Amino acid sequence: MKQDIIANCRNALYQILFYGVMIIYFILLFFLLFRKKAAGSFQSVNLIPFHSIGAYLFSDDMVSRAFALSNLLGNIAIFIPMGVYLPLLIRRKSIFVNTVCVALISAVVEVLQYIFAVGSADIDDVILNTVGGLIGVSLFRVMELLLKDQTKKAVTILAPVGGIFSFLILFLVNR
Repeated sequence: MKQDIIANCRNALYQILFYGVMIIYFILLFFLLFRKKAAGSFQSVNLIPFHSIGAYLFSDDMVSRAFALSNLLGNIAIFIPMGVYLPLLIRRKSIFVNTVCVALISAVVEVLQYIFAVGSADIDDVILNTVGGLIGVSLFRVMELLLKDQTKKAVTILAPVGGIFSFLILFLVNR
């Protein structure tokens, strides 16, 4: 009886921590993606795949290349947690279904950024975000294979550490 109560309390704590961290991730993601642009910046649309990525990577300007690296890695990194959370939220669908969901969410974000003039609509961001989501979904699948029924608990414990680390890197790179 006492062990059942302790187990129920532990499960409740895991649930609170899991959903709390997930909600914090989505709130931080929202603020990161929909913050107002700096004064003097302009709104643009890029519908040519790999155009921005190529321009960043093959620029002769070192400052542009440094910005490119943080932009490319940042777009991938901020969607890795989404790829981990989605299989848990939509009940463990296939890698393909989860990756398509990430791509659709990213595309909607890009359209909304353009509509509300808080960013540029760029197909390359959708591609990079989708790569990040695919990495996250793949990490989730590996954890699921290794940990089986303990996967959600592992995500609950590892997500805060990974999230803090990712947002800290993004903050330091984009200062």
